[in-house]
Amino acid sequence: MALFRQKAARTGKISEALRDILKIYDLQEVRDVNMKRTVALRALPVYMREEDPQFFKTCNVEESDEPGITDTPVALVTAVTEDTADPVHFSPASISIVVEDDVVMSDIPYLADAFALLFGLMYALHLNYPKKLIHTFTFIQKILMGLDDGKPLKPCLLSLKNDLLMKE
Repeated sequence: MALFRQKAARTGKISEALRDILKIYDLQEVRDVNMKRTVALRALPVYMREEDPQFFKTCNVEESDEPGITDTPVALVTAVTEDTADPVHFSPASISIVVEDDVVMSDIPYLADAFALLFGLMYALHLNYPKKLIHTFTFIQKILMGLDDGKPLKPCLLSLKNDLLMKE
């Protein structure tokens, strides 16, 4: 969180997007570990300068039962009850995992759980990471989960790893 806040204090599109995510978190009266995980997972691709609106999708359960998942290789679909354009949702109705235009898992309560399940599916089924989020998934694989594939880290991932080690 400290690393994201440091980057958010700067100027630019990336910093502004991080500020938006952190502002939503700061406005919450009660915070728990699941909220921090959600912020970290939503802020990581922003921090890595990766953006894929096709991966993180949101749908309003009151307006539509089916989110637009056609032509979606991999996605996390957050179902919300309120009408909002916020990038982060801490109390979704549910989260679903979409693989190749099909909902393969649904009714997952937290983004971190959905992300871990999706990562496990991708790893077990040998699916490619989304091209627009390759650094995010590689970071999660190699740094957070410790699943090393023997290849050296890209400079941007090594820099983030070193920055995180300095914050401890």
